[in-house]
Amino acid sequence: MPVYTDYISATIMYNLQILPESLITGLVILAILLANYSVAILAASMAGTQLLTGTIGRLLAVYMPDMAKVTTSLDMCNTGYVGKTWNRLLRGAESPEMLWHPLAPSIFMVTVSFLAGWGVGLRQLYKEEINAGVLSASTMTTTTIISFMLVLLAFLFRFMSGCESAMGAIGGTIIGLLLGYFICIAVGFASDRKLTNIWGIPLLRDRINNGAPLYVCTQ
Repeated sequence: MPVYTDYISATIMYNLQILPESLITGLVILAILLANYSVAILAASMAGTQLLTGTIGRLLAVYMPDMAKVTTSLDMCNTGYVGKTWNRLLRGAESPEMLWHPLAPSIFMVTVSFLAGWGVGLRQLYKEEINAGVLSASTMTTTTIISFMLVLLAFLFRFMSGCESAMGAIGGTIIGLLLGYFICIAVGFASDRKLTNIWGIPLLRDRINNGAPLYVCTQ
């Protein structure tokens, strides 16, 4: 039993470590299977945010080298291929060591909080439909609360496991929330809310202009 317990524990930890990459990969697969441009935009935005965060970390290591630390203890904290890629760029070669900067925003936290910020942006974009009952307001509120609880759990997991400094985790969380919200709003306005309509709901303005009947939730 101890062997199986250790195996299950190691499996869970590994999957938690690669959560950012798993989220993006899952969204890409869903976008292809469902032919959903909104999901594809979300996945691309998350990937771009990860690369931007990695760039910030690299710049900090270049311009504030005195605070950077070479360590092997944080190797288990690599967040999959993104973390390993930036490790190679910073170190210049394959190495079991990793260059870690305490002020570098967390790629892990950026990815998780990006989804929460995107969800807040969706609520802002589709508030007319939510108020009209096309989307359940209580369901949206519950989803928002759950998403922020997951952000908090991710923060505690990364910080308490020693994978992130307090500044790195907080910085990553703030950057993720802000970018998730503002990118969602920007894409929504640029596409007249069509490229952010993940749920595929009937937009009130379109149905009114087309003279189509409106269907609202009665419960």
